[in-house]
Amino acid sequence: MALHVRHPVWVFSAQPGAWTFTLLFFVESVSRATLATVMPLVAYGIFGDKQSVSLAYTAVSLVALALSFTIPSLIRHLSRRWTYSLGALLLAACALLLNMGMGWSMVLAMLLRTFGAALLNITLNLYIMDNIRKQQLVRSEPQRYAIATIAWTAAPFIGAWSYGSYGVLAPTLFSAGAAVALFAVFWMVRLNEKLPIRAAKAGAARVINPLSAVPRFVAQPRLRLAWAIAFSRSSFWVTFFIYTPILMLEGGYSATTAGAIVAFGNLMLFTNIFVERIARRYSVRRILAGAQICAALALVPTALFAANNALAAGILLVVASFFVSVMDGLGPVPFLRAVRAHERPQMTTVYRTYLDVSELIPPLVYAALFGLAGFTGVFLALAALMGAMGLTALRYLPRSL
Repeated sequence: MALHVRHPVWVFSAQPGAWTFTLLFFVESVSRATLATVMPLVAYGIFGDKQSVSLAYTAVSLVALALSFTIPSLIRHLSRRWTYSLGALLLAACALLLNMGMGWSMVLAMLLRTFGAALLNITLNLYIMDNIRKQQLVRSEPQRYAIATIAWTAAPFIGAWSYGSYGVLAPTLFSAGAAVALFAVFWMVRLNEKLPIRAAKAGAARVINPLSAVPRFVAQPRLRLAWAIAFSRSSFWVTFFIYTPILMLEGGYSATTAGAIVAFGNLMLFTNIFVERIARRYSVRRILAGAQICAALALVPTALFAANNALAAGILLVVASFFVSVMDGLGPVPFLRAVRAHERPQMTTVYRTYLDVSELIPPLVYAALFGLAGFTGVFLALAALMGAMGLTALRYLPRSL
């Protein structure tokens, strides 16, 4: 019959490889990075002070953390492809809500952005673990982050400049457009939904409820350490993205200057181009530990300059971001190599809570520190965290990693 027509399906890659996931991550990064500088500035304008901004981020992260444990159920009921698609649509909705300029819409936009990113992160990691061999992760992960650097360098500056020049509508439309493009590209590459997570071995406990996966996760030292390393890395970026624009604004500089500082910090992610070669020579363990310790050392003078010279503090934050960027490409490797195949969905859900917790605990701590020691106390606390985790990674990460 004439109505029974098979419409053609556009397929970029019959067997998805590293470049497929790099493309998806790049387009997602454009959408998220465009508002990376804009959202803290809009929140600062709505709530009036940095303590209130911190508390807003804390409240949003607490809700997002609870919602993140529903993601495996969403994947089971909606499938991976529709869960990923929902994440892209939430990013678009976040951008549109940001235009309303009210407290409730700001908080809701922050929540949709955080939860949408969680949906995208978990589903993409599951696709990666199904299609990329563990031995290839040291090459594919730095490649993914290196290409995303283009987005995280250009988009925050474009977003901040357009916000300062044309108002909030310009960057939010650009971000929403990128989110819609992500939705379209994802459906064009047609990732295979039929690749199952391997069945559990005989006698192994099958974990269904992600909350019940938490004790199993905590019982595995390598997973605990992988989470802690990721948490410290993410805590730096949360601090960098939220508080650098506010630091510049309070120091008398424009939104464009804030966007430039954030862009230069993200430019450091290009170090991931060379990370694979360096890691093969010096080991992932040494690179991760050394990068954290060096970042901590850079944050100490940042704290000293923060009170009187915001621009100098911003430049030192860029220096610290160079070392943290080294960690970004290799940061997921300890988890991806340690997780057991049959526990991937639940353990991935527990592991990626480092994102929510890093958006929950640091802003909450900072809300108290701002009243006691201002930005100086904030950056000293971050330096202590990075230094402690660097020494822990050096001591406990497997030497063979």
